[in-house]
Amino acid sequence: MSFSIVTTKERPDLAQTTGTWRWNAFFSDTDVSLAQVIEIDTDCAAQQDMMPTVWVLLDGETPVGMITLCLDDLEDRPELNPWLAGLYVDPAYRGRGLALQLIAHLETIAKNAGVERLSLYTDGSVGLYSKAGWNITETFDDNGVLYSIMQKQLAPA
Repeated sequence: MSFSIVTTKERPDLAQTTGTWRWNAFFSDTDVSLAQVIEIDTDCAAQQDMMPTVWVLLDGETPVGMITLCLDDLEDRPELNPWLAGLYVDPAYRGRGLALQLIAHLETIAKNAGVERLSLYTDGSVGLYSKAGWNITETFDDNGVLYSIMQKQLAPA
């Protein structure tokens, strides 16, 4: 296996795949349609700003995972910007440390761009992010689902 990481800005053809993954993993039980999420990912691929950017992990030419750097992942919490969001690894590729590789890749790029701290929120992956050095800073309940907000300092505060 030969893994590489590209952005959807470099490979806009991958926005259909990332949008489908994002909808299946995070929006399929909401009022947001698959077409809306694909449109968002396609728009993201066309932007030149650093945020949002979607990185896609490829096994050869096969997309197997993604991660996003964005603003306003929780719209009512702008003080927590920027965000690591949308981490996804194809089920056939899980358990190989690829999620940790994607996290490290995003952290390195963010740090090199001058980002001092990243935030994320999760309802079930605290253990994964803790392994990568992230810390829970607070929790919140959304319709009976408990979420953890986690942060990681990339540079001295």
